[in-house]
Amino acid sequence: MSLTTKLSPLLSRLTYFCWLFFPPLLFFSALFSVYFFNTELFKNWLINLWWMSYVSLAIAAIIAWQFGRSRLVYACLLLFLVAANKEITLTPELLEARYSGILFSFVFLLYSRDKGFSTLNLCFSLAILLLLFVLSWLAVPALQVASQPWLTPIDSLLFQLSPEILSVITTFNMALLVGALLLGLVRLFLKTDNTHNALYFALGLSAFIHIDSDPKFGLLTIVSLASLFCYSVLKDSFTMAFKDELTDIPSRRALMQYVQTLGRKYTVVMSDIDHFKKFNDTYGHDVGDEVLKLVASKLHKITGGGKTFRFGGEEFIIVFPRKTSAEVMPFVEMVRLSIADYDIALRAKPRPPRPKKTLSRITPAKEKIVKVTTSFGVAHRTKQHPDFASIMKQADIALYAAKKGGRNCVKLAKQ
Repeated sequence: MSLTTKLSPLLSRLTYFCWLFFPPLLFFSALFSVYFFNTELFKNWLINLWWMSYVSLAIAAIIAWQFGRSRLVYACLLLFLVAANKEITLTPELLEARYSGILFSFVFLLYSRDKGFSTLNLCFSLAILLLLFVLSWLAVPALQVASQPWLTPIDSLLFQLSPEILSVITTFNMALLVGALLLGLVRLFLKTDNTHNALYFALGLSAFIHIDSDPKFGLLTIVSLASLFCYSVLKDSFTMAFKDELTDIPSRRALMQYVQTLGRKYTVVMSDIDHFKKFNDTYGHDVGDEVLKLVASKLHKITGGGKTFRFGGEEFIIVFPRKTSAEVMPFVEMVRLSIADYDIALRAKPRPPRPKKTLSRITPAKEKIVKVTTSFGVAHRTKQHPDFASIMKQADIALYAAKKGGRNCVKLAKQ
């Protein structure tokens, strides 16, 4: 296996991470740049809108509740504490406990999962969050004393670089923030989705609300985070509805929506994995699922402007807008060959467990190389078949002809 093949999943994950992470980062950077350069304008505009932080969090919590995003509901509760504490005078000890407790709580939310709102799960999650605040109140003073010898050199370095930094945030709180951000970033990279992305930004920005005592800054940040929560809920729900969970390509529902955007000229390609039921019966459904993922990934990379959807089972639909059947044939043939030429390595039997104490080298399990093939039926829009359903039926007839003609081939509909 080449280095490029090995790195491909990592590069794909990194690309998706960047597409998800950087738009909110750029948005918040631009928002805060405008805020700090036009502080007086923002103060005059926001002076009577203090209630917006509570309303926006309530709306975000209700939306998250309706969609079963329990962690975002708890995140709204944490931000509510941040907003409420701006109107309440706290002792320095309670401020430290609030700061560290919120950091720990957001890290906990990032590493946990949505468990719904049953009474047991609700009580358990709230108890964990309360425990984190209690532990912060009890343990943080001792941690500050214990870490002082390690943080003193950093204090001196920061004071030399910029004495104003230590007047804004202590070195201990800075270390807590950096540690929490690194832990959150690792989790976000491993589990990249809109919910984790929103929680990560809430983790970092809640700390900055603590650092900047200006209530207008806190109001602007909380309203923006509440909007990000709503967006993440709707975006994840859209992805669940319109993307196939197994193959990670658009689903049948997405196809039906995409059809409405097509013009008068387009081609439909129906594809089917050959002997898939026999393959499933021979090697098991787990291997069958991996084959479905493989074929879907190959079809998803088809060139020529085609868009691939999982229609159901082992069937896939490819739509080529603004192209005729003759024009798409080279692209379909290319993807057919890429699937047929791909070697799938199957382990002959499960890997034997490694003994706890042994110096002997274990012989790796033998691998069996198998191949899968796909058949294709191609049909384009004509005057006789103007609607998508009839075009797809013609593609299905052509697919049946490909199956009957020996499989692993492409057949054009007789139009």
